[in-house]
Amino acid sequence: MSFLIVGLTHKQTPVDLLENASVTPSQLDEELTALLTPESVNEAMILSTCNRVEVYADVDKFHGGLDAVIEWLAGHMTLTAADLVPYVQVYYAEEAVEHALRVASGLDSLVVGEPQILGQLRTAYLEATDRKSVGRQLHALSQHALKVGKRIQTELGLSAVGRNIASVAVDLAAHDIGDLTGKRAVVLGAGAMATLAAYSLQRKGIEDITIINRSQDRAAQLAGKVGGTTAPIDDLADRLGDADVLVTALGSSRASVHAATVGTTRAKPLTVVDLALPKNVADEAIALPEVSYIGLTQIQQRAAELNVAIDGGKADVLVNDEVANFLAKQRSAAVTPTIAALRAKAGEVVESELKRLKSRIPDVDDRAMGEIEYAISRIVDKIMHTPSVRVREVAGTPSGDAYAEALRALFDLPESLRNLGDAVDPEVRSSAARLRTITVE
Repeated sequence: MSFLIVGLTHKQTPVDLLENASVTPSQLDEELTALLTPESVNEAMILSTCNRVEVYADVDKFHGGLDAVIEWLAGHMTLTAADLVPYVQVYYAEEAVEHALRVASGLDSLVVGEPQILGQLRTAYLEATDRKSVGRQLHALSQHALKVGKRIQTELGLSAVGRNIASVAVDLAAHDIGDLTGKRAVVLGAGAMATLAAYSLQRKGIEDITIINRSQDRAAQLAGKVGGTTAPIDDLADRLGDADVLVTALGSSRASVHAATVGTTRAKPLTVVDLALPKNVADEAIALPEVSYIGLTQIQQRAAELNVAIDGGKADVLVNDEVANFLAKQRSAAVTPTIAALRAKAGEVVESELKRLKSRIPDVDDRAMGEIEYAISRIVDKIMHTPSVRVREVAGTPSGDAYAEALRALFDLPESLRNLGDAVDPEVRSSAARLRTITVE
């Protein structure tokens, strides 16, 4: 097991760099292919949200894997590796497992405890699974992280607070405008973040909500949930004419809202909330005198002020316990190829000796030879049973690898057994399919 997580997050990366690093759904095929091109990277998935862009990978060696991922990230952003050094965060082996669990739990989020990260992590895992860039290692880590994330959020009561990035942004809009009751809003997008924003607007008293999205079906579904209306994307400029609030959350690599869209001679002010990464609103629109812009920078600042105080001690205990459980299971699973190889070698020895015995005493009848074969097989099975069980037991301990290594040395087993069975198999596929039917709230 060699987990590596490399990324940029809201903690120490400027928003403009996060925008540059973001990976849109349309880019995933190309970017995952590029990540897996170096031989040092065995598996990879990309988690790209409005406050983090992280690569989760299984690598052969730390330095080779790190160089490959950093090179990919720099190339994706059209920068040099040196440009990223002040901002990039790196987690390896046990630290990577701990980080994955903290991310899934919302403990590392911009808005601490926000439950949306569970859905975002699940989507990243499923997208990578569909593109066959996830195997046994990241499959196990993703499944465990999703399960633990849900448990920690529930036990610590984090999701009960009900705060998320969209709600914080809408609160900022209300602070900017005042009472939102009776105001008009346009929501550009119909995905998870746009949905959260629409609900937040509704709770603030806005009844006139227009949903605009590339897919009219998805726009209609969201409008139905919040009692709003829909409009084609070509009507965006017209709908903004009498709007008080615009919330944008489109997954696009280019700006969708320009000065001409907003209107350079507006009759009334417009508060623009941009939840997208990269941002949906062009700089010339932000600079308009009648536009009050709320972007991720402002949301970050407000979220830092609002973040709830959590029981850090309990959170750490839960995370550390689950990290230990996961590592123990991984060590036990890692020794399976060694045990299989040992039993296979014993079987080869039995087969060889029986063949030699048959050639030396050809007159033995089939019944007697069958009894001999059965007896020898039972003897070998009994001899193999105790070391097989014991190796599985100790494999879960921190020094468990040493026992497997001793077996390989004593019985002259192949040294490279780690990756046996690591390719994507039906277990990964079926588990991913089950995940699609689970709603992460």
